[in-house]
Amino acid sequence: MSEEQIIRTSSSVCPTCLREVPARVAEEDGKVYLRKECPEHGPSECLLSEHAWYYKALDRYFFSVMPPQVKQRDYLIRMTEKCNLQCPICLASADGDQNSPPPTPDMELAKLIEFMDTHPKGSLKIDLISSEPTLCPDLPDFLRAIRERGHISSLHTNGIRLRDLEYLKTLKEAGLDEVFLQMDGFDDDAYMRIRGAKLTDLKLQVLENLRQAGVATSLVMVIMPKVNEREVAKVLDYARQHSFIREVMFLGTRALGYFRDSDALLMPDQVIDIVNRETGLCPREEVFCFQKLYFALLSVLGVRKCLYVQHNLLIRDGERYRAISDYVNWKRVEPVLDQLPHIGFGFWARMRWLLRLGISMISPRAFKLLPDFFSLFLRLKFGWRLKALPFRPLLIGYITACDPLNVDRQVGQYCGKGEFANDIGRNESGSVANIERERYWYALRQSNAGPARRE
Repeated sequence: MSEEQIIRTSSSVCPTCLREVPARVAEEDGKVYLRKECPEHGPSECLLSEHAWYYKALDRYFFSVMPPQVKQRDYLIRMTEKCNLQCPICLASADGDQNSPPPTPDMELAKLIEFMDTHPKGSLKIDLISSEPTLCPDLPDFLRAIRERGHISSLHTNGIRLRDLEYLKTLKEAGLDEVFLQMDGFDDDAYMRIRGAKLTDLKLQVLENLRQAGVATSLVMVIMPKVNEREVAKVLDYARQHSFIREVMFLGTRALGYFRDSDALLMPDQVIDIVNRETGLCPREEVFCFQKLYFALLSVLGVRKCLYVQHNLLIRDGERYRAISDYVNWKRVEPVLDQLPHIGFGFWARMRWLLRLGISMISPRAFKLLPDFFSLFLRLKFGWRLKALPFRPLLIGYITACDPLNVDRQVGQYCGKGEFANDIGRNESGSVANIERERYWYALRQSNAGPARRE
């Protein structure tokens, strides 16, 4: 075994008592860990990456290019704790054991309007989530209020109520811009393990309704090891064939709410390995180059995004996908990307750099995709509105939520999602909100059931 080598220091929380503790990101035996020690509960660690070269290079690049302060423009709105499923992996609620705290009241429209009116018109993306927002009877009123203020509305849903096409049309007429649909594959045995119900036929009906209604859709696939990994290729193949699907997000489960299966917890690095193994479409070197490009553009455009949210881009081409490297020569582009950490944060210096980047990306193969690339660039700048995205490029995401095991306060300050909720109020970082909610639930459990520990 090699000795631990510290990559950087940070702070985190004890996964048992949730107190703030010093933390370090460290390499050992080619892997990267987040390690910390609580004075009361001792040491703990979280595996961040099994590919130290990849993690270290991206970590270094991310923190060298991201501005110190970046304004939040994307907020999760926690609508209700009601749900029409009982998912074994639920991260959104503390329900599930006898010591659960009482439910938080539903979000009130007046409170959301007051929140939105503190921001300029058309400046926000509003994600309606948790636990199942379609169970809110006044959901159309929320959508109308968002549309009246020019913001983007995203509905995060299990889709059960969207099998009613007329209801979906009602939401669209009220102002619904896009849907983020839980889509864990096409296998009922996997759905029983992940969602507690057989849902394949329902999901297919919901997808057909979304297609008929012309609602831009992101498929959000939770990957559970040894349960639905084989479904990854099927989900990507479905996305290739349907133009209303504009992105696919692969989500690793985390220790939030009452989910605590340590064998099922995945960081983005592990999700990348699974997607590549199952499809052969997203080799790590390709993801690495695209992620540097993505971080660079976010930095120059002043957009927040977390290190724990990573991406790749596939190009739909008839019966197959093409890699972005079929259009972009990374040997020309990457040296320009590596210049960005050295030019500072001056506006004109960065605009000149952006021009050099654009020139480096021009090639005969890239010309036919220039309108698509330009459209993606505009969406980064002015808001990631799915229905405005071009069809051929498909953004792939590898996502992990922050939980008490993996939370890294340096990473969390750049979280691409803020949160507004009834239980813990407004937070500019979803990473902070996740930990604060865990503390809130932990304190309630202790007061109701004595000194029971979080684990």
